[in-house]
Amino acid sequence: MKYGQHLKENISPEYGPEPYLTYKHLDDIIRDLSTRAPASASLTNRQVSLTTPPPTNAQGQPQDNTTITEEAFLKAIEFEISKVERFTLTEVTNLRQQITDIEQFLGSDDRET
Repeated sequence: MKYGQHLKENISPEYGPEPYLTYKHLDDIIRDLSTRAPASASLTNRQVSLTTPPPTNAQGQPQDNTTITEEAFLKAIEFEISKVERFTLTEVTNLRQQITDIEQFLGSDDRET
């Protein structure tokens, strides 16, 4: 089973998909970036091509119309991490409040007996 499918199938119904990483989006960015990464030259299988290679930018990357860059990936990761962090902090705050309420309730019961 693929990891993305595993995540999708194990989303807690209590919270829904919002607090989870959007794995599919990140996976798509990684796939796009990895297909555009320059491959190392093979020294054992050298061939001469008479076709015109696709145009490249200053870094030798093929030019295309996509706007996905490593910076866009890092921004997407940062957004996903902050989303999970906000959810976690909210849940921890709620749990701490519940603990405090229970402790206060139990403390008031001890005084009454």
